[in-house]
Amino acid sequence: MPIKPGPLWGKHLAESPDEALVRFCAGRDVRPLPMADAELLPFDLWTNRAHAIMLERQGIVDRPTLAAMLEGLAQLEADWEAGVFELNPAKEDVHLNVETWLTEHKGPDIGGRIHTGRSRNDQVATDMRLFLRSACLEWGESLGSLIASLLDQGQAHAATVMPGFTHMQPAMITTWGHWLCAHVQALCRDLERLRLAYDLCNRSPLGSGAAFGTSWPIDRELTAELLAFERVEINTLDAIGARWECEWQVAQALAAAMTHLAVISQDLILLSHPYWGMIRLNDRHVSGSSIMPQKRNLDFAEIVRGKAAWAGGVASGLLGLAKGAMSGYNRDSQLGKYAALDLVRECREAPVVIRAVLDGLSIDAEKMRELLGQGYLAAADFADAIARKLGLPFRAAYDIAALAVRYSGSAGAIGEAAARQALRESGQDPSLVGQILGELGDPSRVVGWRQHTGAPSLAAMVKQIESLRDEAQRLCAFIPQERARMESAWRRCRDHK
Repeated sequence: MPIKPGPLWGKHLAESPDEALVRFCAGRDVRPLPMADAELLPFDLWTNRAHAIMLERQGIVDRPTLAAMLEGLAQLEADWEAGVFELNPAKEDVHLNVETWLTEHKGPDIGGRIHTGRSRNDQVATDMRLFLRSACLEWGESLGSLIASLLDQGQAHAATVMPGFTHMQPAMITTWGHWLCAHVQALCRDLERLRLAYDLCNRSPLGSGAAFGTSWPIDRELTAELLAFERVEINTLDAIGARWECEWQVAQALAAAMTHLAVISQDLILLSHPYWGMIRLNDRHVSGSSIMPQKRNLDFAEIVRGKAAWAGGVASGLLGLAKGAMSGYNRDSQLGKYAALDLVRECREAPVVIRAVLDGLSIDAEKMRELLGQGYLAAADFADAIARKLGLPFRAAYDIAALAVRYSGSAGAIGEAAARQALRESGQDPSLVGQILGELGDPSRVVGWRQHTGAPSLAAMVKQIESLRDEAQRLCAFIPQERARMESAWRRCRDHK
């Protein structure tokens, strides 16, 4: 019977690869990038609507002119969604494309008035802030979803003991739940950074003109309200000169989050390594090799690590963008737009992919427990126990434990004879060795000794998970509120009569 041709990654994988994971790993290899301003068009249409409504409210244009403007913008939006309208590179940017389209379809009296009282400088600054706000909310939702999954798994594995590591070497006994919650705490800080970045972006630069305002009697507060901004940027010169800054704030938050996802990724690579085998990823989430038919590579994890490094570089580059530039608008800031758009596009799927991988992996609790017998993971607890039982200073107990490790050779765990010898040489009574080592022989009991806040004992984990869940929910609470506020403002502009 002929063998049916399989995927490039080979028939040793029981399931086909996850399509989202394949896309994430392939990246731009076989996919074109959209025009930068194509991603801004929906935001530019919103900005145009808000500006047009304000012009009519201020008596700068009349109601028939506003009606024609809004009708034209709605038609352009419909053509865009239907794939009929495309940005024309000859028109330089999205702003001129929209204005030209209105002029061609509604006449020069309509298209020619839409730019009254503004500049492309404040248009693009506004579009980018709308885009960055949306990116912060999207990332917040993704991180919130990942955190919820981590906490659910942490609760299920709060008592699943495993080796803990420092310097990539065996350190102390911990639990899988404690490992998961460590990443939750880091991701909660990322949510805080996203909220800060969101708040700093949530101020309207519209109406700043080229940087020095306008002689038209505009109402900046009204356009800010129509675009769901919290308030206006008070000084128009800074509002335009700071175009790099909002991009940098968001890039900082995303770079930190990507770095935390990279740490998770590296842990998954090591913990799933066949030589350790503490976890196993679903076949849907690993990649094969074009030449080695046995391979189960964690390509997604390596991509996350790479993108984390790149994201840090983008953030650093944005910080340096204004260096040496005079206050006000400088064309240097144009590069900040590309950097921010690229960063959001390239990294947006990372938390989604990580969650899918974590949801699908299996834990080998037996292997985790087995590995606790290597690397003297209870040595620090042995020192603590000696200090408590004998009333010794910790440093003296530490020295005794170190001797016991030395005398145990390659055993991987402190033996009774070695412990007795270490105590005897240190002038201490070795008769308590049996009792101490007996207590240390149960990893769950050892972990259970650590009862303080944030520790891996079951009692501490229950409180920790509850606290982290409350924290995450509090940090995510603004997301649906802001989405609803933005949706309401957008509908107000779209449905304005």
